[in-house]
Amino acid sequence: MVKFQVRWMKKRYKRNQEYRYKRYSIDFPTRLNAKIEPHTHENFSIDFAARETPEQEIINITLTRSKHAKSAA
Repeated sequence: MVKFQVRWMKKRYKRNQEYRYKRYSIDFPTRLNAKIEPHTHENFSIDFAARETPEQEIINITLTRSKHAKSAA
């Protein structure tokens, strides 16, 4: 099971002013650690799609990264 988590982040600006925003995160099950670990230092684009059926609520989060071809030297 995967759950969304929400945290409020605070940033100070102009001395006493404060900017607050939400930060969302997902904790993955530990059984996926070996599959996720090799990709932790890579940047991905995200696509979010949600739909509902009478029985289920389905959320698809797709992470994509373009592979750059390495030139043979």
